[in-house]
Amino acid sequence: MLSPKEFADQIFDVLSFSIDLACHEKEWFNVSRDALAFGFTQTDVSSDFAYAQRFDLEVSPEIFISLQYRSFDPSGPFRKLPGVSKFELTLSINHKMERFHQNSFDEPLSANDPANWDELSYA
Repeated sequence: MLSPKEFADQIFDVLSFSIDLACHEKEWFNVSRDALAFGFTQTDVSSDFAYAQRFDLEVSPEIFISLQYRSFDPSGPFRKLPGVSKFELTLSINHKMERFHQNSFDEPLSANDPANWDELSYA
């Protein structure tokens, strides 16, 4: 049987892989599914400017894993930039961060895909 630390390390490794795969595939949903499958609780921490979700898991009273996902639009006046999705994963023991993983991806702009142009037309 695994110790709580070994179990937490395994969860951290799986979610790190899931984050990197999500960034490669440009899709965040699978990370959410994986975190929920491990028993994380999900909290909506969105603001007016960003969609954000926080996932927390207490492995033992002293071992805590947190995953944060945020999607936001960095565009400003006179420029159109793709949305950005960011992940941050932390493993803390006794309130001290022991491991950290982050990754991000630019969200695809569907308007740049000619296959979607008829959906965007007013005709």
